[in-house]
This record gives sequence, C-alpha cells and structure tokens, in this order.
Amino acid sequence: MIALGLGLTASVNAQTNEQVQNKKGVDLLPVKGEYAIGIGTNIGTLTAFAGNMFNNNTFNSIGGTFLSSPTTGQFSIFGKYMVSDNNAIRVHIAQSGQDFTNNFEVYDDRANDPDSLVLDKFRSNNSATFVSAGWEWRRGKSRLRGVYGGEAMLSWQNSHSHYTYGNALSASNPTPSTAGGMGAVWNSDYGRITEQRNAATFGAGVRGFVGIEYFIAPKICVGTEFGWRLMLSQRGKSKTSYEEYDAFIDNGDGTFGAIRTETIESLGQRSISSGIDNFNSQVYFHFYF
Repeated sequence: MIALGLGLTASVNAQTNEQVQNKKGVDLLPVKGEYAIGIGTNIGTLTAFAGNMFNNNTFNSIGGTFLSSPTTGQFSIFGKYMVSDNNAIRVHIAQSGQDFTNNFEVYDDRANDPDSLVLDKFRSNNSATFVSAGWEWRRGKSRLRGVYGGEAMLSWQNSHSHYTYGNALSASNPTPSTAGGMGAVWNSDYGRITEQRNAATFGAGVRGFVGIEYFIAPKICVGTEFGWRLMLSQRGKSKTSYEEYDAFIDNGDGTFGAIRTETIESLGQRSISSGIDNFNSQVYFHFYF
C-alpha cells in the first residue's frame, strides 16, 4: 500500500521521458499508454543450452528453469502497463502442476509362483500458483534505464498422494508384500499408508526491487533485477490415512478380525521468510507495444 501510494504521487509529478532514438530516427523507449510482455531466463542455463547444441547433449529442454521471472523464480507470464513515461504497473502470474503415476511390480502373495506378479500403484498430484502486482519507477537518459519499486505477492499450493496395493490385507496375510519402490509405506502403529493429503499452503508478502534495462532495439529491452522479499506462509492440517488387519475386531456375528482404517491429522504451521533473490543471474526480455 505504501509503495502504491508513493507510486501514485510519483506518477502525478513524473516528467515526460527524454526519448532516445536509433540511427534511423525510430523511438526506442516505451511511453505512456503502452503495454509490455516479457520472458526471463537464467544466464547459466542459457549458456549451457547453447553449448549443449554442439556436444550432442540430449538434456536440452525449455522448461521451468529456462523460462522464468526474477519475482517467482519459475515460468511466468509477466507484463507492464506504462501509466506515464516513467512509471508502470507490473504483474506476474505463475502456475504449475503435475499428476504423476508410477506402477511397481511385486510378488503375488496368493500364488506359489515367483513369476506371478501384481501391481502396486503410487499416484501424486500437486499444484502451485503465484501472483504479484506492483509499481515501478524508471529513470535515465540513454538506452540504459534504471528501474526500482515494490510489489505485493500471493501464493497457494497443495499436494495429494494415493497408494494402491496389489496384495490385499487379510487374516492369512496381515502384512502383505509391497513394492520397494513405494518407499516406507508401513507404520508400526497404524499399518500401511493409503492416502496423504497435504493441507493447502497460502502465502502473502511484499518485495522491493532494483534493476536495469538496456534497449537493444525499438521497444525491446534486456534487463535484470535484484529484490528483497518478506513472505508469511500458513499451512493447515494435513491428513494421512492408514489401513491394517486387526484380528481383535468383533464383527458381531461371532467372528473376529477385519480391516481397520485410521486417519491421522498433523498440526498446521506458520512461517516467515525473507531474503535477497536473483543471485542466479536472472535476465529478462521485455517487448513493448
């Protein structure tokens, strides 16, 4: 709010930018009323990508580490609106998610045959969203421009994991075989895990930034910036579900033994973090129109 208030005051008093032109007389700098879109990259990733083009390396890919923004650190859509020649409103929007399933072969406990196998399945899905909005000041008298300002940030993320087993629990098989690739699925108190639901994590914070932009062509610039951020994150209660065969459960018909399920809740947590970003040599390209 303070940054926005200062920004509004600055925009009222902002002087018109001293336009810079190239050799053909074409204006290089953005002016009031123009928009910008941008992409960012890490210099180390960029040089490695270029180098791998000449050494038959198969690991080149354009992904979250190749295209990213200095604010979010991941692939983002970010842009600006020039409120005046020297002030801009800027926004970032980043969203990522994954739904991953992995199948594992495991010995079939019901068959007396080492070649008889069943499938254990692990499925995990997660998502994360990040948005920010802020105010930017600009100054300079050449192709090289200084930028600085502040922005507010919001984030939220969640994840779930599900376990499905090929060997069922039973009185004759209370501890069935499970695939080693599933990890530590057994708990000595509750049995084997069937589901894990991590509570949603919400974050809010502020960030101040300072950087430079150099206009390499009309309305096209390359830039970099450093920022200091302060974030507050809040996560709710997470839930983990288990199943086990309990031989002492009374079924009410004179028989005993059944599968017992139980869900354990973990307490939520709150954290405050701060730090300087962009020591990873992040650069970006902005295109104004």
